[in-house]
Amino acid sequence: MTRTRSASPVRAVTLCLPDEVFQGGRPDTAGIVRYGEKILAISDEITDAGYEVQTVRLSSPALDRPLHHDRLHARAARLVEGCRRAGVGSASLGVLRPSALVGLEPADVADVLVTHPSLFLAVLVADGAEVDHAAVAFSGAVVRALAHRDGEANFRFAAVAHLGANAPLFPGSYSDGGEAGVSVGLQSAGPLLARAREAAALDLTGATTLTRSWLHEQLDPLDDLLRPACERHGLLFHGFDPSPACAPDASIGEFLETVGGIRFGSPGTVAACAAVTAGIRSVGLPTVGYAGLMLPVLEDEVLALAWQQGRIDSASVLAYSSVCGAGMDTIPLPASTREHEIVAMIADMAALSARWAKPLSARLMLAPPGADPRRTEFRAEQIINIDYPTA
Repeated sequence: MTRTRSASPVRAVTLCLPDEVFQGGRPDTAGIVRYGEKILAISDEITDAGYEVQTVRLSSPALDRPLHHDRLHARAARLVEGCRRAGVGSASLGVLRPSALVGLEPADVADVLVTHPSLFLAVLVADGAEVDHAAVAFSGAVVRALAHRDGEANFRFAAVAHLGANAPLFPGSYSDGGEAGVSVGLQSAGPLLARAREAAALDLTGATTLTRSWLHEQLDPLDDLLRPACERHGLLFHGFDPSPACAPDASIGEFLETVGGIRFGSPGTVAACAAVTAGIRSVGLPTVGYAGLMLPVLEDEVLALAWQQGRIDSASVLAYSSVCGAGMDTIPLPASTREHEIVAMIADMAALSARWAKPLSARLMLAPPGADPRRTEFRAEQIINIDYPTA
């Protein structure tokens, strides 16, 4: 099995851990190591087939019982130790359901993420027709606490809503707790843009068709590779998140501008997002996660420029989420942003998700106290720093 022409890099190969590894509230480090070795072997098979694998990850089951600081820290420390011994670079501690927040303070969550830079974590704020406003307020307080402790750590935290289990992309990923299985996400925005540039002028129907056919071209060979590989290692194959993940040098915003004939943020942006999302969601393969168009503002040069120039803001990005899977991802917030404003943004995302029962998230990049009020100053290489729009 060899890769397709202009194959996308594989952004994440994620093994979703079973509950048995976490029985009794004390993770079995040896079990984590064993599963870590299995996912690394799967990754090696993907690499041997000619693909670039960017990250290999482990994802933990959702946390749904009341927690306290010490138990959360112990779980985190054992997960990190298992990853270290296996050679796995990062892991999700799962999602905290509202029932798990009893006995926890936002500072406890911030402390875990600051202490363990390889861990990701999320809070579930809506999973039915109603928003859990206590969880929303808790999430907003975590964002504020992280900005005070380590401004970079908000990259590893999100409030999520209606996101199903076994997603490969972080933050927000959590296991269903059943048999261990594998899920995969691509960094496909760059090759997808290249294909759009090769195509003749497209209307929106053509954008849907191009997206669907190109994703099949990418995912079908990987599906043929992963199913037998997982079976050999005694793992389930959960599926793909076909969301075309971007990078600073591979812009989903530019792809939308190309196929939609628009400048991102102008009239026609919603229609372009809807057309591409229709292509993503018509892929006839097992899918997990967001399975829709994602718009991470500070990870995409076209989106970052649109924000800097005031063509988009948190309200417009959320409006685009009505037809895609964006939510509010890597949204830049100056240090002067008040906590009640952060909470209100998360509440808006949760309300939209609850109304339409669709997976959305909010990852809010709040600047730390004393930061430059004119420009973001994040150090992570995947972040594009921008000037804040002037009023």
